[in-house]
Amino acid sequence: MTTTLAIKDLSVTEELDARAMRAVRGGFVPFLPIFSAVKIDSTFNAEQLIGQTQNVVNMNGNNAAFVDDIKSHVTSTQNAQNNIYR
Repeated sequence: MTTTLAIKDLSVTEELDARAMRAVRGGFVPFLPIFSAVKIDSTFNAEQLIGQTQNVVNMNGNNAAFVDDIKSHVTSTQNAQNNIYR
């Protein structure tokens, strides 16, 4: 007996949501042991921490006497992101 698997449209990529993934069927595992009395724990715990500190000091014109038209521009940015995909 010969089994053939044909895959077409390999260039098409589609991300499936949870509902679409539940609808996927197929596959065969010939020697998969099945134990009805075994309880499988499928919980997943993840902890993510982000600690950030930013100190910006702009001392412009300190200890300067009789100074005119001193300009200073400071732009400070800080970003962080944690993602858990399930």
